[in-house]
Amino acid sequence: MRKWLARERPKLTAERAKKRLEWAKEHQNWTAEDFRKVLWSDECSIEKSATATQTWVWRLPSEKWDKDCIAPKKKGNGTSLMVWGCFGGNRGTFVPLVVHSVDAFVYRRLCKFLVLPVLAHMEKVLGTKPYYQQDNAPVHKARILKAFFKRHKIQVAEHPPYSPDLNPIEHVWVILKRRLAQRYPDLATTPGGPEAVRARMAEVLPVVWDSLGPEVFEPLWRSMPDWVTAVIRSKGWYTCY
Repeated sequence: MRKWLARERPKLTAERAKKRLEWAKEHQNWTAEDFRKVLWSDECSIEKSATATQTWVWRLPSEKWDKDCIAPKKKGNGTSLMVWGCFGGNRGTFVPLVVHSVDAFVYRRLCKFLVLPVLAHMEKVLGTKPYYQQDNAPVHKARILKAFFKRHKIQVAEHPPYSPDLNPIEHVWVILKRRLAQRYPDLATTPGGPEAVRARMAEVLPVVWDSLGPEVFEPLWRSMPDWVTAVIRSKGWYTCY
């Protein structure tokens, strides 16, 4: 027992843990090849100059992922830019979101010009119709989106809430942010204030995304059966993923 830095994870409740466990049990017999047929998507806030805060807890090494030793994530106060991306198999696509907000009409355009081509490519490679995964954001459930998915015969995969450890693109964001910091370490000091920083981020982030290859994407979907097993073992609570 000694003092440890608390790991950060989205805040879970008993009800959320229950839904995660149910989803994991429904997919416990899926193989890596089954998860290869999913196009994983997500939005992410890329932030620079955020003030880092740390939470320390007293625990045993084995208690690393216990719910009482987790620090719920807090939003930072730096300059940020929302982005959206997706990947399936070894292929993905990405776009900075320079609009003020993403409503159902903006998201439908994303699906039309970005999701449909990737799904078509996956179907050609796999020889079967892939699934499209998205989180439970209200905009994703709008009627015009449901109609769009139905018209284009898109199979939308269900996903449990508050479950970044069940969406491998979350790990892509980590790698993307790390490479952004490595390649553009002075990005936060771009002259011109926050708007200039955002404009520069929108310019360089697609370049960083394009540097991601199969060595990034493939290990993620291949490891999904292990992620599912981890959620079952934790009874729906926090995992190392």
